[in-house]
Amino acid sequence: MAEKETLDLGEEKKKSSKGIIFIVLGAILGTLVAVFAALYFMGIFPPKDKAASTGHGKHSAEKSADHAERKPIIYLPLQPAFVANFKNSPDARLLQVEINVASTDQAIIDAVKKHTPMIRNNLLLLLGGEDPAALKTLEGKEALRGKIKGAITKVVVAQTGKKSGVDDVFFTGFIMQ
Repeated sequence: MAEKETLDLGEEKKKSSKGIIFIVLGAILGTLVAVFAALYFMGIFPPKDKAASTGHGKHSAEKSADHAERKPIIYLPLQPAFVANFKNSPDARLLQVEINVASTDQAIIDAVKKHTPMIRNNLLLLLGGEDPAALKTLEGKEALRGKIKGAITKVVVAQTGKKSGVDDVFFTGFIMQ
């Protein structure tokens, strides 16, 4: 009788160890499926033919071609900040502006770096001639951004022979006192 009880316990251990193995394997398989699904939806494992998988055909292929041609924007801070004085103005006497230049062409950024003294000179003259009352408004600041972009582009085009200049100019600091 003691032998029967021992045999029964051995069979129960075998059954329970098989169950544990299946549970562990199922958990591992489930985790792998979840990880690969997350990576797929994050775009790490995109389908080989995106147009075929989305069902949009030619239109989707054109969008992906446009996306492939788009270059990243390169930012260049013009350091130190520009400080200009206003003459005979009751509104403000001083303007301090921090400017970043943006372009998708590294050659343009290199040209701006190379010709920084000329660009800084032209911008200081431009900033000193502005009307402080106009610069208090958003429209005045946007107009100034356009003038600065034009002044930088003028130098880049004149010095490099390129047909275009910087893509945009951003204020990262703007103080009037």
